[in-house]
Amino acid sequence: MSNIRAGMTKDQVITVLGRPDGFAQSGATGALTYSNRLMSGFSWDRADYHVMLSSGVVTAYGPGTIRQNSAPGNIRTPVLIPIR
Repeated sequence: MSNIRAGMTKDQVITVLGRPDGFAQSGATGALTYSNRLMSGFSWDRADYHVMLSSGVVTAYGPGTIRQNSAPGNIRTPVLIPIR
């Protein structure tokens, strides 16, 4: 994840991180999901990493959860809620 930067394309992200475990798309906004599950079984050992894309370009990335945000005009777009 440390090699990801805002402005990268989806193809560049996949070249660096590999094929994602999940993908969601809503209009021009998308999210690539990469799951990181350690074998110890403790809940704090699990972190999902997301790469948010707008029109095919990285706008946000990191650990957290994806939520639907209601934008003006009732357009629902995915947003990244970081882990604190």
